[in-house]
Amino acid sequence: MSMLDSWVDEVGLIGGNGSAVNRFAWTPELLAACEWLVERLRELGLNAEIDAAGNVIGRWDVDGADAGTAVLIGSHLDTVPDGGRFDGALGVLSGLEAIRRLKAEGFGPCRPLWIAAFNDEEGARFGTSMFGSTAFVGDDLTALRDRVGVDGVPLAEAMRQRGFDFDEVPRAKGIDGVGCYLELHIEQGPRMEAQSLDTAVVTAIVGIGGYRVTLRGQTNHAGTTPMGERRDALTGASRVVLALRDAALASGDVTANVGRIEVRPGGTNVIPGEAVFFVDIRTANPNIFPTLGNLVRDTVRTAATAEGLTAEIAVTYEHQPVPMDSELQELLGREMEAQGLAWASLSSGAGHDAQVLAPHVPTGMLFVPSQAGISHAPEEFTPPGQREPGVSVLTSVLKTLLLSENAAVGAIAC
Repeated sequence: MSMLDSWVDEVGLIGGNGSAVNRFAWTPELLAACEWLVERLRELGLNAEIDAAGNVIGRWDVDGADAGTAVLIGSHLDTVPDGGRFDGALGVLSGLEAIRRLKAEGFGPCRPLWIAAFNDEEGARFGTSMFGSTAFVGDDLTALRDRVGVDGVPLAEAMRQRGFDFDEVPRAKGIDGVGCYLELHIEQGPRMEAQSLDTAVVTAIVGIGGYRVTLRGQTNHAGTTPMGERRDALTGASRVVLALRDAALASGDVTANVGRIEVRPGGTNVIPGEAVFFVDIRTANPNIFPTLGNLVRDTVRTAATAEGLTAEIAVTYEHQPVPMDSELQELLGREMEAQGLAWASLSSGAGHDAQVLAPHVPTGMLFVPSQAGISHAPEEFTPPGQREPGVSVLTSVLKTLLLSENAAVGAIAC
């Protein structure tokens, strides 16, 4: 078994529950995985810490005032509820393996090499998707202080329970020391397997809108209230789910999902007086993305009016669609070609920390396949033989980027 495969198994046991993995922001399980990573980085001789935003940052620094800005590689270790072992984690561990290989062969970088495991990429507990990478680029997160998690604990309190201080989060800004960013990730879809691809260059990352919708009607007796006189919040929510599904199908460039809904009071013989649900809507088309918020709002209001309900809509996150850096795409493609791999250029239908960093520094992504296209589920799997090509490409591209005298990388020489 390779070192990478061993690490995948080790980390998969942290927060593992049978075949599923649960590691959420500011929980003992995610912090245990972060501490595991810090230990491995220190064993390789890197300076490593968990910063004020819960990110693991490892630094292979280079002596000299002219060393320049760092090449940063990374992904995330948190999961969705009952998630798999590979989403995010394989990217972090592939970066760790690339560093191990460079160290083993005595490679001497001319520039610093950093690695990051960004906190709370998924946003599963608080709806704070990309929290760690957003803090890393220095964006203001103050509005999230009192965000209440699915367990009823406010974000700032959850941080305090784990020994962190919300007011210190701005100290996690590290983007000024970075020259470019690379992220390896599983595809999370079926295209690569269908095309028998070893690797893929990511061209752009989808834009994502997240909305918390609350519909309120009238709680009443299920048997004595005539059907025509009901103000059923769940019926209104059902209208929204179906209408968004139909709008997405009609567009062809949009996906829409409601994956979590809470109905109150929750009795089998009680008409729901309140329904709270979360809309996830996406497109990679930058011309369509600005219209998605209004699509959600108009759909909710139409359903509320039809059922005699009141509606509240709150934005939980909005991430613009972003292209990946063209020079990094070219560099990754050349390396895949040089290694004789079957590869293609693909857009990403999933969100990633890379889209947070991309407006600040040149950013590139590469994919490895997901077996049967499954992700965000315990069955998520990338076999060992399909992990290696991505690590090999990542390691070779890092060598190019870390040699300052190499003119081939042009503006992306960090």
